[in-house]
Amino acid sequence: MLIACGSGAPDGGDGSPKLPSDAAAIRKVDIEKVDAVQTLLQRLGSGEIAAEEILYADLTGDLREEAIVPVTSQGTLGNIAYAVLTLKSGKPEVILTRTLDRSVAGGGLKMEVRDGVLYETAGLYGDEDPLCCPSQLRLTRFHWDGSLLQVEREERLPQPASAKQ
Repeated sequence: MLIACGSGAPDGGDGSPKLPSDAAAIRKVDIEKVDAVQTLLQRLGSGEIAAEEILYADLTGDLREEAIVPVTSQGTLGNIAYAVLTLKSGKPEVILTRTLDRSVAGGGLKMEVRDGVLYETAGLYGDEDPLCCPSQLRLTRFHWDGSLLQVEREERLPQPASAKQ
């Protein structure tokens, strides 16, 4: 009888999965030279990579980090886009690109990773909202489908009272 458990990854000796030797290899990539990132910047027509805000986390479950690369407006709008890169056969590949829909969202895109899951938050303006203060937030959760990050769930949340002031 064969009994399987866990991810199938080799054990690190203490029951935790053993990290591959290239687990952090994405950190060595010159993000600014990645063709897909340059294409995103050209398509936007403005903005620059916010290198100090790049997040690294395993979003695909392979024990290797991906890079979440924000593109900043260089102004009050914040992040206007981002791309998520992984390494496939040693080369960076985009598995998600998101851009801010300025017609409905404001305040830029904010990304965070919790328990290996990518979340995106954007402000949503109502008809009566002042430009400073969207009354709602859109929280988007992504999941890995084996080849790309896909939207798993979107929900609208009220803007916290402390953020409206």
